[in-house]
Amino acid sequence: MILKIGDKVRFLNEVGGGRITAVVNKDMVNVETDDGFEVPTLINNLIVVNAPDMYESGRSRNTVVQPKTEPAKEKPTVKPVEPWFSDKNQVAGKDDPQSLFVLVPEVPANPPTGNISMYLVNNCNDTLLFRFIQKTKYSYETVAAGSASPNSKVYLGMIKPEMIADLPLYCFQWLNFRKRTKELESFRQKEITLSAVKFYKPNLFTVTRFFKVPAMVVQLQDNPLKAELEKLSEHDFQQAIEQKEPKKREQPIALPNSELVEVDLHIHELLDNFNNLTNTEMLTVQMNKFHEELAQAIDSGVKKIVFIHGVGNGTLKNELRRELQRKYSKYTMQDASFREYGYGATMVILKK
Repeated sequence: MILKIGDKVRFLNEVGGGRITAVVNKDMVNVETDDGFEVPTLINNLIVVNAPDMYESGRSRNTVVQPKTEPAKEKPTVKPVEPWFSDKNQVAGKDDPQSLFVLVPEVPANPPTGNISMYLVNNCNDTLLFRFIQKTKYSYETVAAGSASPNSKVYLGMIKPEMIADLPLYCFQWLNFRKRTKELESFRQKEITLSAVKFYKPNLFTVTRFFKVPAMVVQLQDNPLKAELEKLSEHDFQQAIEQKEPKKREQPIALPNSELVEVDLHIHELLDNFNNLTNTEMLTVQMNKFHEELAQAIDSGVKKIVFIHGVGNGTLKNELRRELQRKYSKYTMQDASFREYGYGATMVILKK
């Protein structure tokens, strides 16, 4: 392309333009702007608006030829590969989602004395997207994430012997899907509490077809009965409990500004007759009492509240502490006095 005197041009790096009045050298020309000023300008900073008399031959000393640019080369066409999520490893009878958290001990005869490997087993014909998390005091930390092919297992990490006494709360988030489905699947999540006591119980490590040694298996999908139970409204659930046992033993109400309040969550302290209740229903009664007493203590200005839950198998204690971490994290919790309560009580400090 040729630039010559009289061509109308526009600036690339700033607003405005004008007309070429002189060619200074091969790289620069003078441009008279619309304001009447003559400005020396690099050719590379100009674009021609209109140049009716452009020509390639017979150029004079007042013309400059812009370097020609090579035409862009076309990119070669790449043949698409098969998607990584295509349905494969399909096994008859495994259409229902089943995800397992499996702990495999290095020393099967005495699991706590050796390393324990953690695996995610995708035991169905779906592809699995997952995130494996451990909950710290202040945040959720991702330990592993990725995908699991149908009917496969993924290594997640290791629990060392020195970690068993103080294990974090483990969490899973996952999505089951196939290449073609009639409906969109939703993400699921589950929190798992591993008590140190479990690793000392040989009967919790069983033989599976997934590993050569006995392993501890935790189902991530809840059973259908539990899922249906969770669909019940709080009103319906409370009504069912009241029909089984309407009479409850009332505990004294905490007085405002009390230093310390004790709440005994043993089921026999809450109900006169609980023989017809399932374990899930009894836990619901106890957790409702926990929420009720804690809310009342906060409103009444109580400084400390102790929940007596006992030792047992640790279900009530773990559920109580999980609720404190999830919904009341601004308050400090700790084991209550061993001299007064043994190992079966948790203290929540509401005011210092």
